[in-house]
Amino acid sequence: MLIFKFLSTNNDFTKIASINLFSRLGDRLFYISMLNCAALVSQSTLAITLVSFSETIPLLLSFLLGSVSDRQKNKSSILIKNSIIRCLIYVTIGLIFYHSTNFLIILLVSILNLISGILGNYSSALITPFTKILVNNNDMEKAQGIIAMTSELINAFSTLMGSILIIFFLNSTIAFINAFIFLIVSLLFVLIRSTLNSNEKKIMINRENISIFETIRNNFFRLFNNKELFDELFQLSLLNGFFGGLTPIFVLSLQKNNINSATRPIMIALLSVVITLGMIIGNFYSSRLLRNRSNATVNKFSNILIIFIGIGLIFNNMIFVLCISSILAFNLGIVSPRFTSKIINFYSIENLGGIITTVNSLLLLTPPITAIVFPSISNVSLYLVYIMFIVYGLFLIVMSKVILKDR
Repeated sequence: MLIFKFLSTNNDFTKIASINLFSRLGDRLFYISMLNCAALVSQSTLAITLVSFSETIPLLLSFLLGSVSDRQKNKSSILIKNSIIRCLIYVTIGLIFYHSTNFLIILLVSILNLISGILGNYSSALITPFTKILVNNNDMEKAQGIIAMTSELINAFSTLMGSILIIFFLNSTIAFINAFIFLIVSLLFVLIRSTLNSNEKKIMINRENISIFETIRNNFFRLFNNKELFDELFQLSLLNGFFGGLTPIFVLSLQKNNINSATRPIMIALLSVVITLGMIIGNFYSSRLLRNRSNATVNKFSNILIIFIGIGLIFNNMIFVLCISSILAFNLGIVSPRFTSKIINFYSIENLGGIITTVNSLLLLTPPITAIVFPSISNVSLYLVYIMFIVYGLFLIVMSKVILKDR
């Protein structure tokens, strides 16, 4: 297959990307266990919120971590140290969970998980510049498609594994398993240390004599001043955010339509499955399908699909909504790696960590917001939310024209 040929001919990239992706297994594996524990304490709502914050805040801080990473030398040493610290964090969590679970325990574990998440995103930012020097510009879309597809698979697999492990093991045992994963990651980084060091010599260090916050501001300006890339970032951010709002509204719609209790969980699971599969298939074919269509054109089609989803919900046609959602996810899967490859190829290597993490932060900002806004509107009227979905799609079409007007 073309993927295996690409991986074999880009050996250093394959090693570094594989270790980074393997570490993400640890990032996600413990999340289900933490949510399960939080649900069992007396102040369960607040506890679950704390767990969610511990997962979300590191992602939103990525733009800061990326700017810091661009200034760092000896990246291999930092990657090894980060992995060892994360291993020790989960050993500590495992020991903490030997005590009876209460709100204070959840608070302490959430803080430790937050620190681990920050270190994980910092490590990802440190690795980003290696992709630019190890992969040919013409192969960048293929590389990003493989990374995106594998990330989706790892997220799905680790979530499933986390759900299974809590049935058979104590929470402390799952924490120790997570610690072992990060120990392996640190050892793997040690094994490729010479590869990292030799390639790091080709990476220019950001030596701007300005503060980190000025660097962050400059990274935002670099993104916003390129109209084409800014339009794609705006579109992808809100398209990605749409799914954050769709899932709870889909659940409420099933409830409103009196779908029987046996069928309802299957329909909810199907929505998650079609979105995940659509993204994975889109990632897989991103460098081969719709090559004669620009990202802007594919995004406009996605905007129209959101309007169709709103119409489908108005007419209570859940199968139609599932089908359109799968196509929308496929489109996102196609465009996302292409957009990331554009960013990597366009911007200079000394600012790349900060640019990529800024992009990732902006892409991850909207799903939590839409997951709150649309269900809140449903308290007034669920039908109003369906209309808002249609308006959402129209708004994206109009904004694309506005952003690109003076290009």
